[in-house]
Amino acid sequence: MRNVDSKNPIEFTAPASGVGSFYVQEDLRNDFYNHYHRHKEYQISYILRGSGSMLIGNLIQPFSDNEIYIMKANDPHIFIKEGSNEDRIHVIHIFVAFDKLWSFFDLSELHPARDFFTKLDSSKKISSEVSLEIKEKFIELAKVEGMKKIISILDIFQFLIRHEQDMHSLYSGLPESTFNDKVGIRINEVLRFSLANYDKEISIEEVSKLIHMTPSAFCKYFKKHTMKTYVTFLNEIRIEKACQLLINKSTENISEVAYQCGFNTVVHFNRVFKSIMNTSPSEFIHNHSAELQISNAKDHQEAAV
Repeated sequence: MRNVDSKNPIEFTAPASGVGSFYVQEDLRNDFYNHYHRHKEYQISYILRGSGSMLIGNLIQPFSDNEIYIMKANDPHIFIKEGSNEDRIHVIHIFVAFDKLWSFFDLSELHPARDFFTKLDSSKKISSEVSLEIKEKFIELAKVEGMKKIISILDIFQFLIRHEQDMHSLYSGLPESTFNDKVGIRINEVLRFSLANYDKEISIEEVSKLIHMTPSAFCKYFKKHTMKTYVTFLNEIRIEKACQLLINKSTENISEVAYQCGFNTVVHFNRVFKSIMNTSPSEFIHNHSAELQISNAKDHQEAAV
């Protein structure tokens, strides 16, 4: 399972690439940077195209087109693409390097932007219903330089400030001090293995060998640094994948979803699903269908006006 390119060693604390105080990076390729990592810069990412799961801290959740993610400095995270290898992602990232920008944000006109970042209590998500308003500004960022780039970034900052109440918290409860670089690299190994093999049976013995520990030492180590047992963490990955299958109607057979996500019995799957989602799989399908009908009806009404 270890297919890391030896020419490109993993860095858990990874520097953002680019020049200038605001780094703008356009990813138009087959996959995201596929290591769990952190960096000292704040990160604002607009998902123009791409869907899958993201892990931030120890919280896993889905992401999809036209969502915005604001990552706090040093919040460990990874985006994991779903779909075939041929499906390309398209993402615009802004990295804000505060160590280079204190004098800039000291301008009184920029105090609201400074306060937005410095008082951010957790990483955040903005849903597609809200983010479409600013989509063209992100696309424009990949094409402009100099003053035009600064103006576009300030427009995006103003948008973030205006929609602060519309943001969803991505707080995982994981203290920043929990991770150092050595821990991060080890957790990355476990994470990548788990995501690649969640649909199979995984033993504690098997996963502990990845980071050269005994099963007992691994269990203590993992819980200390993620505040979850490995079994809980793996079940959350499996249930997240199950939710995606149910929402996308890849199959409406609950037992088939259970087996595709690594559960040996439907009874166990139903019990774990309810403990994590606070609802049964059948209720989850029903509630999602009802929400979709309401959303479609609203779209039709707006189109008719």
